[in-house]
Amino acid sequence: MKIVIDIPDDIYSAIVKQYRKDKELQTRDNLYKAIVNGTPIPKGHGDLIDRKELLKQPIDDANYPSNYVRIAKAIIEADKEV
Repeated sequence: MKIVIDIPDDIYSAIVKQYRKDKELQTRDNLYKAIVNGTPIPKGHGDLIDRKELLKQPIDDANYPSNYVRIAKAIIEADKEV
């Protein structure tokens, strides 16, 4: 399972620092690994969409791939902060 979580930058940094300092943590090891190995999504990002779903759509003269991108349902909405 993959999830995206929203936590303050200072908490994220503290978790990464603690994990790197003491890799023998038992109770929180899996959580720390998930956070440390995660990919932060930058502030101001656009909508995140599922490319595989878009590629399943038929392409003809009226339906260019860019049209599907415009109407694709967002998995994660765009960040309003810039």
